[in-house]
Amino acid sequence: MIFMRQADPVARRQSELRLRVGEHLDVGETLRAALWVARESGLSTIARITRWEGAPEGLLGFGGAGPTASPPRALEGTAAELDRHLPEPAAAAALALTGARLLLFAPVEEPPAARPPGLHDRLRRMLGRAEPTPLPRLELLWQCPRTVLAAVGVSDPEGTLALGFADGSSFSVVAPAMLAVPFAEAARQ
Repeated sequence: MIFMRQADPVARRQSELRLRVGEHLDVGETLRAALWVARESGLSTIARITRWEGAPEGLLGFGGAGPTASPPRALEGTAAELDRHLPEPAAAAALALTGARLLLFAPVEEPPAARPPGLHDRLRRMLGRAEPTPLPRLELLWQCPRTVLAAVGVSDPEGTLALGFADGSSFSVVAPAMLAVPFAEAARQ
């Protein structure tokens, strides 16, 4: 029962992510998978479990104190294009896979609502029943045809998603393993 309560916010956030990504799809395009990713930091698994600043709440391993980046490595081809658009390690991005494209999005922060929190809002927060803030809209940062994605692998429990491209280049990102596995399975179909 405790596990179900913990998984529920993740499932809700995944549903929100799928809806936000859906806003960017072409007519008739089908979303196969979507998940939150971040640049690899070179930190150990235990250090990556900490929450990264700027990521939406309710995601496993994201939000809070940010890790530092490892030294950059020379990338080529499609991997280099993706690397140029991926935010720094302290920020999360959304990676989505459709029947036709691989897409990278960043959340667009909007100014907070002008309405000050009322007594009802404060009571809900104090009692632990506050709803998480809605997922911000997403901005498309990068895309490539799905045919360019040649292979996808997942390192579990580390939570590394390895992307191999048709030009021979490859790139790895950090992603919650419980979400990266279904993403990799969708890519193989």
